[in-house]
Amino acid sequence: MSNEDEERLARPDGHRYDAPESDDTRISKEWAYAALGLLVLALLVLVATGTVQVFAG
Repeated sequence: MSNEDEERLARPDGHRYDAPESDDTRISKEWAYAALGLLVLALLVLVATGTVQVFAG
């Protein structure tokens, strides 16, 4: 690869181009974010119904 090609792939912040992630990695991240979202939603419901107290009182 010539020096001109390498400069073209470089980003303005000095980092090189990152290849797109694989489908398996992307799907794995989607499941992880979905599970995290459901956990947060469940905690919000528990706090809203008073099952879990945020401030003891």
